Amino acid sequence: MMGLGGTGGRDAERRRRLVAALIVLAMVLAAGATVLSIALG
Repeated sequence: MMGLGGTGGRDAERRRRLVAALIVLAMVLAAGATVLSIALG
């Protein structure tokens, strides 16, 4: 098992990709909510 809290390597890359995916997901949800509120309003 590898050590915790490394600054580089595959773990940091995976974490960066996860954060990017979460940001994209939040943007998609916000855009969907906006479109939905316009359509229902």
